[in-house]
Amino acid sequence: MGLTTQDIRQLAEWLAATDIDFLELQGPDVQVRIHREGAPAATAEHLPQPSQAVRAAGLGILLDRIPGRGTPLVSPGMDIQAGDLVALLQVGPLLLPVRATCDGQAGEWLAAPGSTVGWGTPLLGIESS
Repeated sequence: MGLTTQDIRQLAEWLAATDIDFLELQGPDVQVRIHREGAPAATAEHLPQPSQAVRAAGLGILLDRIPGRGTPLVSPGMDIQAGDLVALLQVGPLLLPVRATCDGQAGEWLAAPGSTVGWGTPLLGIESS
């Protein structure tokens, strides 16, 4: 079962009602890319890449700290290990953990904390130590 023209129109309307600039859906028989008019049609592979990057496992708002706490979970140059909590994705009232994928040093944020990110978006660079 593929997407109909009406399905794509509905997705475009939903996208227009958000602050998300780009949406990509891929299935066995279909690939759809929709971007907001005037927004760059950038995908994750067009962003500058460090040696490793922590990527979003879903859609949400990127948080660099636990709400109500002033200290970020990681700062550039901080030593981190695979599995360390480095960020949170806020999806409605849920806070989902974002964990380091390898050992190294935290690099720069590749997505701005507070921004809405989608699946596969590079969030944080990790430089191998």
